[in-house]
Amino acid sequence: MQIADSLKEKHQTTISISVRSFFLAALLYLALPVIIFFIGYLKIWWAVLFSAGLILAIYLTMREMKKDQRSIDAAKRSIEIKPSYLILMCIVIPLLLYWAGIGEFGYCLPDHRVRYAILNDLVKYDWPVIFDFSTQQNPVVAASLGSGNAAFSYYFVFWMIPALFGKAFGLMTARIVLLIWASLGMILVSLGAALLYKRASKIFFFCVILFAGFDTIPYLINILTKTPTTWEGWNSHLFIHGNYYQLMNVFNQSIPGWIITILLLLSNDGRSVGFLGGLMFCYSPWATIGIFPMCICKIITTSKDKDGKSVSVSSIAKSTFTIQNLIPPIICLICFGALYTANPNATGDDGFIWNFYESPLWLLKDYVCYVIFEFGIWFVMVIRKHKKDPMLWTAFITLLILPVYKISIANDFIMRGSMAPALAIGLYAMMFVTDNVELCRDNTQKLKTAIAGRAVIVIFLFAAYFPINYIFYQGLITFQMHHTDAVFDDETKIIGSFGNINSEEELDMVKNQFYVYDYENSVFFKYLAK
Repeated sequence: MQIADSLKEKHQTTISISVRSFFLAALLYLALPVIIFFIGYLKIWWAVLFSAGLILAIYLTMREMKKDQRSIDAAKRSIEIKPSYLILMCIVIPLLLYWAGIGEFGYCLPDHRVRYAILNDLVKYDWPVIFDFSTQQNPVVAASLGSGNAAFSYYFVFWMIPALFGKAFGLMTARIVLLIWASLGMILVSLGAALLYKRASKIFFFCVILFAGFDTIPYLINILTKTPTTWEGWNSHLFIHGNYYQLMNVFNQSIPGWIITILLLLSNDGRSVGFLGGLMFCYSPWATIGIFPMCICKIITTSKDKDGKSVSVSSIAKSTFTIQNLIPPIICLICFGALYTANPNATGDDGFIWNFYESPLWLLKDYVCYVIFEFGIWFVMVIRKHKKDPMLWTAFITLLILPVYKISIANDFIMRGSMAPALAIGLYAMMFVTDNVELCRDNTQKLKTAIAGRAVIVIFLFAAYFPINYIFYQGLITFQMHHTDAVFDDETKIIGSFGNINSEEELDMVKNQFYVYDYENSVFFKYLAK
């Protein structure tokens, strides 16, 4: 009997994850690459000052959370996770990211020709990275660039830790560490999502990975009308990529962006939202715009007077003007704002969205489709349960407004600016889907409830059709690359390095997005950089 009880107790062993411990792990994960950037790129006094500012913000954030812990039931801010859940995440997440192309070990999207070059150059060159045009070996590229040099500018913080390992042990090690580092980030996403859901559910995590809009509908319409289209890019201006496609394409923005969004949703107050916004700016300036309204909402709705009920100007001011709300955004805006704006050509086309349409009717059609199919259907499905949640309403309104302006040919302003609000709606929606999956498992439910639950699952699978296809397609093509004689484009060879571009067809894109000419006279390289 004692042996049986012992085995039962061992079988029921769980790991407790609290919001506070998640905050600490997530903030360290987000801040460490930024601090490495400071040390590697900036003059020593700026590096020490800025690093100290971020460390102080982490300390103050965790101290405030410790104070709040005393007045909040700890059980309500923690979950119990089975070791089997963590083991599954540690197996499945690296596999999914490997298939998504992170590290460029298998088949990957064309954007990875840029991702590979970024890591390669951060490993190969001294920091700050400066390209000497005399190293270009392609004669067409060399003739076009001529003599001189240019600095490297981009939001590349996510690659700093892999690049550091690469400088010590080589590029292959850097690629492996990149995959590991991205996997750690997605494990944090899974834990943060579980804390929001208040339990660790494998179904919920996979639903979040597969979350996307209903792109199948406009895609089919385009096919029937013989309109040029891709699976998720069914028009040229207004669309949002699903979660898995973002991992395939912009993991350097989406993984930290998702962690920061989850931290914001988990926050009990607004005393550290400026810190979160500052960190977001380091990884994605566009995503910072999308999360800004949600940060303001969090400050206003959680700022309570001493009575714990009413909101006043003084309570909002008290929550807003904290050290961790002021110092990190100032640091990040000064440092990374100067780096990003050093290249004025990076954004390409920009302007109000109606300037890109010949007819207002075409704009209206695309906008209506964007609202309905990208997030509107999901919002309608969850709003009844969460109609009093201001963060959900703020996310919805933000997505309604973002299309007003377009930046870049592919409209990065909405593709990346929508990251935080779209994830917020997606998390609510996937909780709803997971609840219905659990309902369908319960054989005691009434027939009407069971039918409704199965309908929700069918709707989800319809929306997840493209992400599921991506996973199977990427896995199949990667297998073929390594186990057949089939020939595929090697995205690592097309650019290779911005300092030695292999294909002249990529030259204009590199010149516009990554080169900073006359960098010695820019604010960043003149006053901040080494």
